[in-house]
Amino acid sequence: MEVNLGAAQSADLPPDDLCRVISELFDPDDFERHNEGLRKREGEINPDQVADVQLALASLNKLIQRHGLVAYLDESGRCYLRSTGTGMSSASFPQQTRPLSHEEIVQRQKLAVFLDTATEDDFTEKVLVPLFQRLGFHRVSPSGHTEKTLEFGKDLWMKYQLPTSHWIYFCAQVKKDKIDASGKGGNNNVATVLTQALMAIDHPIFDPEANRKVLLDHVFLISAGEITRAAREWLVGRLDAGQRRHIIFMDRDEFLDQSARILLDLRLDSPRFITDEDIPF
Repeated sequence: MEVNLGAAQSADLPPDDLCRVISELFDPDDFERHNEGLRKREGEINPDQVADVQLALASLNKLIQRHGLVAYLDESGRCYLRSTGTGMSSASFPQQTRPLSHEEIVQRQKLAVFLDTATEDDFTEKVLVPLFQRLGFHRVSPSGHTEKTLEFGKDLWMKYQLPTSHWIYFCAQVKKDKIDASGKGGNNNVATVLTQALMAIDHPIFDPEANRKVLLDHVFLISAGEITRAAREWLVGRLDAGQRRHIIFMDRDEFLDQSARILLDLRLDSPRFITDEDIPF
């Protein structure tokens, strides 16, 4: 009863605690572990004993549909509640910060090892693209580095739909190494990052679904290394108030903490390096 009396972020949905409890009860890994345990103990499984997440979901929906709610599974198998009247979904609730589980710590370590050897394109395509897709972004499109002149400061662009059905647009400027303000030249120097960020803000992108060019609302500055405090302060100090609101920083630690939870089931293969034995001549 206590979880049904807590605070709710939306008047159209049950309390947040109850939404999280339902999401945890429908964890697909729990269903798999239950069925695997039956196979090990009994060999052949009676179909009546199999835990079927779709049957459980149908039973839940019979109970909650009278309240104008429907439970559904997203692409990753997570269970959420949606109001059939307004379309409001518990998937839009912000995640609460919590300590990483043992499995998430292991995945964080794997991601860290991957970042140490991955190229910028590998970092973008193998990790950032699935991360933003699972966060609810649409049309997550990496530009790649085959045509650098066409990037205009954008390694990745995507869009996000607000509950009002309006779209806001994002891009990401991705760096493999640390971003600092040491004064040294190079692609990761904060002055270069500033130039690329301003270029991204000022240059529109073409959305083929809307069939028109649109300006970006926000720019992620993402680094597989550290973004130093001096670099952040230098960058923010050279942007006016209107430009400053566009910038969102994400460094290595923040990225790893987010990805360890959201990309828990992502399989990572270390980038393969070409050796002399791979060359046939």
